[in-house]
Amino acid sequence: MEIKKILWAFDGSKESEEALKYSVLLGKKFGSEIIGIHVLPEKLIYESEFRDWIVKVEERIKSQLTSIAYELTSQGLNFQRLVLKGEPDKEIVEFARREKANLIVMGKRGQGVVDRMLTGSTTLKVLRESNTPVLTVKKRDEKATPDIRKILVPIDICEDSDSAINYAIDLGLKLKAGISVLYVFSLYFYDYEIPYTALDDLINASSIELSRRVEEIKLKRQVTDNEVAKLEINTEAIHGISTAISIVDYASKIDADLIVINTRGRKGVKKFILGSVTEKVIQEAPCAVLALKP
Repeated sequence: MEIKKILWAFDGSKESEEALKYSVLLGKKFGSEIIGIHVLPEKLIYESEFRDWIVKVEERIKSQLTSIAYELTSQGLNFQRLVLKGEPDKEIVEFARREKANLIVMGKRGQGVVDRMLTGSTTLKVLRESNTPVLTVKKRDEKATPDIRKILVPIDICEDSDSAINYAIDLGLKLKAGISVLYVFSLYFYDYEIPYTALDDLINASSIELSRRVEEIKLKRQVTDNEVAKLEINTEAIHGISTAISIVDYASKIDADLIVINTRGRKGVKKFILGSVTEKVIQEAPCAVLALKP
């Protein structure tokens, strides 16, 4: 996995400013080019009552991006900036595809021009449509530069994709971060009749399968990279009523700095009832979340 080009989506919010810090962190570790873009909502551009206001917003955003470019260039980073016009989520996804970006970084609860003027979350729309991994960042209380030392990877052992684990391993090697791989055995309302002994057996069996799977991935990776053997990877299987809330609680428990998760949730009726696990994790997680398609 390489991160040669990072697309940072800037909407003027504190969350997107925080997202820039993560872009810089990864840009320095991977030697990436960072492209900062701001999208002016197309539906406002052609409304006469908003025209003067839009011009002022565009001038302010360009000024901010120019200042950021000067600062990052002085740090030795390759930073480009651009102001686009259109539907923000579509422009971000299309720009990432066209420019062959390896990662999109954006605030997950932005309150800037884009999110105030559009219905729904631009971040979640990008997540649903993008084939490029998306790193979503919330505003932190700390002013210090963020660091990623603990990575949490929730997986479903019933799914056959290992992309999230492999992505986390690549990050862990570059960032010298420890990795925890988690499986949540979900208990639904009709599962309450399961005896505790049977539940313990299910959790133990899940733990064994999870450990086996991670070890198999490590062995495959060690063929080409001996450093993988030194990487700290812990595994744990737990149970909970809500998969998403269990993941969020576990992330808080281990003080995770980053969650790496696949966008694919449970299929069929269960997905319809429970909603998207990934979206819930992104909305509620205490840390940054990197979502990628399997």
